[in-house]
Amino acid sequence: MKRVSLFVPVMFLLVATGSPVLAQTTLSLTGGLNRTAMTADPPDRNVWRSESLTRMSVGLAATFPASEHLGVQLGVAYAQKGGRLRGLDGDISVTTEIALDYFEFSLLAVPTLPLSSWERSSVRFFFGPTLASRIDCDFDASARLETEEIAAAGSCDAGGRDEVEAAMDLGVVVGGGIAVGVTDRADASVDLLYTLGLIPIGGADSYWSGPRQRVLTLRMGVALPIG
Repeated sequence: MKRVSLFVPVMFLLVATGSPVLAQTTLSLTGGLNRTAMTADPPDRNVWRSESLTRMSVGLAATFPASEHLGVQLGVAYAQKGGRLRGLDGDISVTTEIALDYFEFSLLAVPTLPLSSWERSSVRFFFGPTLASRIDCDFDASARLETEEIAAAGSCDAGGRDEVEAAMDLGVVVGGGIAVGVTDRADASVDLLYTLGLIPIGGADSYWSGPRQRVLTLRMGVALPIG
């Protein structure tokens, strides 16, 4: 799996170098908040309630124009994800909170619609895949039976338990936003993105094989031309 993790940034670098570098190619510094949760199919058809966590992301994105109103955005970000699950295992009340940190790579199509109200401004949309390489995972779990409670916390990888959480996460992004010129060269943007996780984030047993990530990101950025 470590070989796969090293392959990911190399693959995206090759895509970037093969893209057309035109006059309006831009480089953006982005940052924002992630409202992140997980869905799960627990064993024995028990019911689990998913709760969201608020975490953060920061990154860089290069946007290459493919036509007058279509761009291709190549991004890399430090993205915090995870979620909290509550449910019943028989008579035992179980709560599990998982915090995951990733290097996330995205390759997005970016259609744009210019706005006449502001100079050098546009509404833009996003669609495309993401592939994230996990760099950290912590958990906080508790179980309660009547008046007795057991709690545990720590790293998902402690004791060689790397199989508890998958090292890679594949997803698809959809969203939209607005970009406005704020100086002769710089643009500011605000985007709302939704990331749908496509694969389970673990595979240790029937419970861990279930959780998939769902992330709503409010992202702001500043872009400068590099071509």
